[in-house]
Amino acid sequence: MDQRWGFILLAPLAVAALLFLPGISQRILYSGDEARYALLARNMVETGDWLVPRIGSDVHMEKSPLFIWSIAALSLFGREVTELTAVLPAALSGIAGVGATLLLGRLMFNARTGLLSALILATTWGYYWHARLALADMMVTFFIVVGLVGFWAGAACGDGRRLPMALFWLCLGLGYSAKGPAGLMPILPCAVFLVVEHGWRGLGRLRLLMGVAIVALVSAPWALAFALQRDESYVQSVLIGDYLGPRLQSWDRFSELFFVLGPLGVGFLPWTLFLPSAVRRGWWRAEDEEVRRRFRFLLVWVLVYAVVITAMPHKRERYLLPTYPALAIMIGWLWDQWARRPAQSSLRRHGWAWAALAVVMALVVLLPPPVRLEQAVLIPATFGGKLVLVGLLLATAVFTVATARSGRPVAAFAAICAPMALILAYETSIFVPAFNRTYDVKSFSRRLAARLAPDARLVTLGVGALSVEFYSHRSARAVRHPSEVEESLQSAGPVHLVADERWWRVVSDTTGRPWSVWDRTSFAGKAVVVASPGQRP
Repeated sequence: MDQRWGFILLAPLAVAALLFLPGISQRILYSGDEARYALLARNMVETGDWLVPRIGSDVHMEKSPLFIWSIAALSLFGREVTELTAVLPAALSGIAGVGATLLLGRLMFNARTGLLSALILATTWGYYWHARLALADMMVTFFIVVGLVGFWAGAACGDGRRLPMALFWLCLGLGYSAKGPAGLMPILPCAVFLVVEHGWRGLGRLRLLMGVAIVALVSAPWALAFALQRDESYVQSVLIGDYLGPRLQSWDRFSELFFVLGPLGVGFLPWTLFLPSAVRRGWWRAEDEEVRRRFRFLLVWVLVYAVVITAMPHKRERYLLPTYPALAIMIGWLWDQWARRPAQSSLRRHGWAWAALAVVMALVVLLPPPVRLEQAVLIPATFGGKLVLVGLLLATAVFTVATARSGRPVAAFAAICAPMALILAYETSIFVPAFNRTYDVKSFSRRLAARLAPDARLVTLGVGALSVEFYSHRSARAVRHPSEVEESLQSAGPVHLVADERWWRVVSDTTGRPWSVWDRTSFAGKAVVVASPGQRP
């Protein structure tokens, strides 16, 4: 087994690398969150101030600096933050997270469960998607999974052994340094599990005093810098204003109660269909109490995250990424059990269910319903491209049914996993060019840069300011209402307006000053106008 372990570890890592790395240097950074990280890292590279994140002169303490540091460090070689250096830390974290899931699955159950869990995670739609975004969530997820390895070895299976629990708290400190208080979230589900298993005395296994010391030590360099700078108060602007304040607001819609069905249902495809059977067999009907205890931990982990994120008024699908490794381990255990003792009727039912879902997805590709713009770029634009995707979906449907009917669980797993990897790889070749055509802020911003003076400032209305600033290398400030445009024009230096055409009409009618429109374009489904007060630049 020791000789094979290197290959077992390498296989899912290779799959993850082949899925997460191609094309990450080509996709435009359009979203404000991605552009913000890139801008913060660029400021560090250009100014040498690595302790306090800034965009221009504005302090951004809502972003802990570890993920920004990783982007800036990779950008030192070329002295420039690019799409590649911005996304690479997340992609590498995603690959490492697959490896950490393998180790956790092996620690909790056995080597084959770890291998299957890692392959499941690597071929999950939501995990693949977020591994290709310039966001800190994938790095935090990696630290959390490694921390769970320490927690399970130290507190869940022991009496709080010092070294594994030190690893747990070290990873929480790194997660806190990468994304702020969200990195400390694992404390809650781990504490709930210990109370359920051992009563309130079980909390002693967490070694809280040691943990506080480790987290404080890990975060000390940037925390002290944040505390000593005088532009903003970390407690007031971040802990209260950015975290606590928004989370005390009420929901906008009752439908938010069902929010988790998206990231845990659709986001975990194609493996979602196997989750009910995994829970039923591993927890509800398991004869081995030790197996039930392990499933209790995984279920507590997922449920606590689901409840907390659902209760929050400010939700993002990526906040539930740390649940994906736990879901993958549960489903990996189910496939391991099928491989040991094939349950042919259950395997056949799941094979037909997956085949039906694959056929439905093929029909959606051929006859796409009305969808949002960011979803439309996932569907091939040409009929030939659609046929390739439909062919892969139908192939996995046929092979899965055939292998399930013949009672070969390992072959059935491969019939789902291998085509899914091919589908995701093909999606990369479809999505990246389509996204760049639809959200081409890059060529627009560089056109602005070629015409504007280096000290020119931009005001955006209805258009994301951060991506424009990243690609134009000009200061850009977003305003929310036409009345704020006039205020921005009072400051010294040349100011130019980049506005959604619908807002531009309001601005031109209400400001009472002459404007010169000198550029028009469209991206992200918007008609965009560039105008300057008075003469053209």
